[in-house]
Amino acid sequence: MAVRTRIDSVATDINLIISDLLTPEAQGKAAAAFARDAIAEADATNQRILGRIPPRTVTVDGVANAPLERVRPAGGSIIAEWEIVGDVLIWIARTLEDRSPRVKGDYLRGHTLFADGVEVAVSQNVPVAEEYTFVNVVPYSRILEVGKTDTGRDFLIQVPNRIYERTGRDAKALFKNVKIQSRFISLNDAYRLKFNQRSRHFKGGKAIYSSRQRPDRVAGAAITYPAIVVSQLNR
Repeated sequence: MAVRTRIDSVATDINLIISDLLTPEAQGKAAAAFARDAIAEADATNQRILGRIPPRTVTVDGVANAPLERVRPAGGSIIAEWEIVGDVLIWIARTLEDRSPRVKGDYLRGHTLFADGVEVAVSQNVPVAEEYTFVNVVPYSRILEVGKTDTGRDFLIQVPNRIYERTGRDAKALFKNVKIQSRFISLNDAYRLKFNQRSRHFKGGKAIYSSRQRPDRVAGAAITYPAIVVSQLNR
């Protein structure tokens, strides 16, 4: 999976106006100069966030590694692709670990990566997949993420809660060309509730329980787990 940046020589989505008064050669040079600056800016961003510039391929009007100046003045395109999926996944994995509580270590070791549903190790050379999913597989990961005590206090006190939500949001802000979502997912061997759990809200430090029973919170229902999903790239 690669991060792609498309730079059209038509000005609509890059606000680059190429004057009709310029010769085709001059127009190509103007588009190439803009593309070169955009690529350099992306390289600098990758260096700042990842500590390195990932491998990239630049395609000009469908021809890989052609000179940028050869782009067609009208309707041409320059597409730069950086191979950074491994870096994105490593960043997410490290951030989840850094934000994890450390008591027995089960939660810390529970962070698991799946590539299209198959468990894989986090590395620069992850298998190619349509979707990568981080999920914490310990049964209590949901309550650490969003759970509260009967007084309304966050269940997790050693570190801030919503670990997956915060990490997904931060990853999305850093890697803007990658589609990253935080959500709750189901697992095949999910933990099942032993007792009914009614909805509640808190008022004056006390839990107020609803008279209605949510069907997904009855005894025997499978819980969902906090996850971060990295999928198709924005084009």
